[in-house]
Amino acid sequence: MQDRFDSTLARLLADGAGGHVLLAVSGGIDSMTMADLFLHSALRLPLAVAHFNFHLRGTESDGDEALVHDWCLAQGVPFFRQEADTKAYASARALSIEMAARALRYDWFAALCREQGFTHLAVAHNLDDNAETLLLHLLRGTGMRGMSGIREDMPLPGAEGVRIIRPLLGFSRREIEAYAVRAGVPFRVDATNADVSFARNRIRNRVFPELAAVNPSFLQTFRREMRHFGQAGRLLDEVFAAGRPALCREQDGVLHIDIPALLAKAEPDWWLWRLLERFGFNTAQLEQIEASLNAQSGKEFLSPTHRLVKDRGELRVYPLTVTLDDLSARLDVRTFAVTPDFDPKQKPEDVLFIDADRVQLPLSARAPLPGDRFRPFGMQSGSKLLSDFFTDLKLDLAQKEREVVVTTRNENGDEVIVAILDRRIDDRFKITPQTRTVAAISMLGPQSVTSL
Repeated sequence: MQDRFDSTLARLLADGAGGHVLLAVSGGIDSMTMADLFLHSALRLPLAVAHFNFHLRGTESDGDEALVHDWCLAQGVPFFRQEADTKAYASARALSIEMAARALRYDWFAALCREQGFTHLAVAHNLDDNAETLLLHLLRGTGMRGMSGIREDMPLPGAEGVRIIRPLLGFSRREIEAYAVRAGVPFRVDATNADVSFARNRIRNRVFPELAAVNPSFLQTFRREMRHFGQAGRLLDEVFAAGRPALCREQDGVLHIDIPALLAKAEPDWWLWRLLERFGFNTAQLEQIEASLNAQSGKEFLSPTHRLVKDRGELRVYPLTVTLDDLSARLDVRTFAVTPDFDPKQKPEDVLFIDADRVQLPLSARAPLPGDRFRPFGMQSGSKLLSDFFTDLKLDLAQKEREVVVTTRNENGDEVIVAILDRRIDDRFKITPQTRTVAAISMLGPQSVTSL
């Protein structure tokens, strides 16, 4: 097993050409076996061990830490440790315990790699873990990437240039257990691994024995198929990258998908899924969005992070941006005196000019409200509902909610709309031959606001 491990390690470390490796060690049989294999590797790499105490199992968690610490002390391996109240962290962020623990440890691993100069983080996932992950992905719904299982080598988020490597990914749990017994590797047993209320444990303890009864070599079969799925996934990534520009465009943070171009594709539902997969829409929503492609405009779908609107021949995907600060704080209003060579038509596209003497400064900015009215530039009398103005511009609901309304106060203290930013000024505040002072209106930073 040592020779196979070294061969895998050399490949993951670019043929063993250097590397300073941080080992993520929990104290369980997998990570302690990985640490022992690293220790006895012919590559003789500089090593250190990182252990995170999640305080989820009381004294058992402390016992895990003590084992890892004592092993490092006996072997002369540098030891780093961190701890956290994982349950409190999860509760404060509305995360599952599993997701909270993952976020805590990987954030710390990344910080440690940056501070100490590690080039690789070694994690002890094995072949059984990979097969469990494949089945979980299939049960929960997955794409081709999910069917390719756990990646053997990938960047470590938050630590530029550092790679996560999984040198045990080709070894079964049975092989690891046999090595640990033979080599006298110390390890701790987590009693919660037998708790079948956890989906992963149920697969490991109940499903795997049934699969082994059908195919004793099912783990190797899964490994081969996951490799093939990974190859197919990479080919499809190339197809998607080549075809995507003809289907959509992004402008001001909004994705515009051309529905006729999408429907002209073979397997349009696959293309739609690939275009939308990063926006958090669930499987049922994706099916409903697909069904809406030939339906009337106005259909809306919400994910935790985005809003999709069908408008005529397009699907538009908007980010759900909750703007908590006052828009007025980002309103930029600059005044200047009119000179003989002043031409109000010569202005940047994102700036509006008004007669500064006709408004009360400072101006304010806000999102549109029901019942808003103004007199669009060129309208000689009366007023128009802002909602009708937006409809004339053929704006969908999400676009309307992203508009910015600029207001002033009249002599009675009532609010009056001066302009719709980037769209139109109110005719009552236009530049005339009598204008002596001009106010130039624009917005500092992002100009969109979404009302939730």
